Amino acid sequence: MTPGTASRTRLGLYALMGLHVFGSAGTYIFGKAAVAAFNDPAAITLARALLAGGVCLLLAGTLIPRPRFRPGQWLRILGYGLLLVPVNQYCFLRGLQQTVPTHPALFYALTPLGVLTVASLMARTWPAPRQTLGVALGLAGGILILRPWEQGGAVAQWRGGDAWILLAVASWVAYTLLAGRDCRTHDPRSVTAWSLAAGALLMLPLGGPSLLALDFRGIPVSGWLSLAWLGLVTSVAMMLMWNVLLRHLRPEEVAICANAQPLATALLAALLAQAGWLERNQDLGLVFAAGMVLVIAGVWLVQGAGGPPRGA
Repeated sequence: MTPGTASRTRLGLYALMGLHVFGSAGTYIFGKAAVAAFNDPAAITLARALLAGGVCLLLAGTLIPRPRFRPGQWLRILGYGLLLVPVNQYCFLRGLQQTVPTHPALFYALTPLGVLTVASLMARTWPAPRQTLGVALGLAGGILILRPWEQGGAVAQWRGGDAWILLAVASWVAYTLLAGRDCRTHDPRSVTAWSLAAGALLMLPLGGPSLLALDFRGIPVSGWLSLAWLGLVTSVAMMLMWNVLLRHLRPEEVAICANAQPLATALLAALLAQAGWLERNQDLGLVFAAGMVLVIAGVWLVQGAGGPPRGA
C-alpha cells in the first residue's frame, strides 16, 4: 500500500468513527422518540429486536459470517441474547421514558469502568492507582448527575429513569465480559448477530402481547423512523462499523468513539431543543457539564492505564 493510499484509508476510517459517534448520539435521541411514540417499552423492544435480528439473519453468509458454534456455545448465545434484549434493551428504553437522552449517553460511557471493576473482582486483583482514581472520578460524576440530594420535580423523575438505565449498563458490562471470551474464538459479528436473534425470541413472551395490542394507526411517522434507526442503524450498521474499526485501528483509537458520545449527544440534544423538536429542559447545565467532565476523565484514566486485566 502506497503512503497516499494508506493516508486515504486512515481518513476513511476516521470518517467512519465520526459516523459511529453520530449514530450513537442518534440512538439516544431516537430512542426517546420511539418510546414516546409507541408508549410501551416492551413492545418497542420486541419490534426493534425482530427488525435487527431479521436483518442479521438475512446478512448471514455475506457481511456476517455463518455461525460455527458447538451445542454448548449455543446455550451461551441464548444467555447473551437474554442480556442483550430482555434486559439491556428493555431497561434502556424503559429508562428513556423518564429521563433525558443525555443521561444514558453518559452512563453508558462508564462501561469501561464497570468492566474494570468486575474483572478485577473476578481476578482477585486490585486495579492500578491510576485506574482506581479513574473509577472514583467516574463514580463521582455519576452521583453528580443523579443528584440524590435533590427531591421532587424533574430531577426526581429523571432519577427514576436513570435507575433503569443503570440496570441496562450493568447488563451491558456483563455481556461485554461474558461474550468477550467467545468473541476471541469466533467472529464477533456472528456472536452479536445470533445473540440479537436469540434475544428477539426470548423477548416474545414479554413483548408479544403488548406489540399485538398496539394501535399501529396511531403511531406517527416519527415513531416508525425512530424504530428503523434503532433496529437498522444502532443494532446492525453500528455493529458492523465497530468491527471494521477494530480490525484496522488500535483499541485505544476506537475508544474515542465511546468517549465522544456524551458530548455529541449533549450537542445534538441542545440543537434539537433549540429547534423545538425536544423539550427545552434537557439537563444541560453546569451540574451535567461537571458530571460529564468527571466521567470522561475517569474513563480516560482507566483506558490510558491499559483497561481491564487480561483474561477477564
